[in-house]
Amino acid sequence: MYETGITRKIDGLGRIVIPKEIRERFNIKENDYLEFLLGGESILIKKYSKIGKLQALAQELTDTLNMFLHVEVFIADKDHVLAYSGVDKKKYLNQNVSPDIIKAIKRRECLFEPYMKDLKIIDGDVINCSYINETIVANYEEAGLICLYRKDKSVDKQDLKIVNIVSSFLTKYLEE
Repeated sequence: MYETGITRKIDGLGRIVIPKEIRERFNIKENDYLEFLLGGESILIKKYSKIGKLQALAQELTDTLNMFLHVEVFIADKDHVLAYSGVDKKKYLNQNVSPDIIKAIKRRECLFEPYMKDLKIIDGDVINCSYINETIVANYEEAGLICLYRKDKSVDKQDLKIVNIVSSFLTKYLEE
């Protein structure tokens, strides 16, 4: 940790304003949740991700899908690629997701694109592939997205069913 030199006063209701520069750097938007961590004399404020708590499980799911279906697959929250399995794992894992992925999550999209189309997982990178995106919604809030894609052939109805099952599983897991 390092000092920013920024100080803020707490108001009578215990509220504090997070400076704009910090909100922008960490992509903190209105209605986002923040988590407070305590350590000795310090308070650490961290952007909260419901699905981020399941990162190890998400990685196991993507690894299994990749192994049995031979597809590229990732699970993301509203900010980062949390789990990725496939050839480009090092390139995408833990990277900030593109605005296209953020929009898909906010719109609660379920996209089935059987024809080759451009997909932007992260900024500055475009993949021509067929893909399926499904938003993971828990307790009426968008938690993240699962995306399965193929570069060599079209995704099919079987792939769609599997993505639906994984999305439903993660939704139920998050709601318990």
